[in-house]
Amino acid sequence: MRPVGVTAPIVCWHCGKPIDPEAAESTARYLYRGDAPLTVVVEDWIHCTCGAYQNVRRLNEIKVEALGPA
Repeated sequence: MRPVGVTAPIVCWHCGKPIDPEAAESTARYLYRGDAPLTVVVEDWIHCTCGAYQNVRRLNEIKVEALGPA
């Protein structure tokens, strides 16, 4: 999966600190079908250093690759 488009900066709802979803460890992840074919909405719950959890939703494109020799 790879992100579609540019995502807005994410800040913690509780303390206002910026959160990097790529660097942070996801506590929970949910996948929802996107509106366009081969897209999925990825919802991550990320733990902030202040102790709060931030819900981050991003649209991703699914790319299917062959496994093993062709």
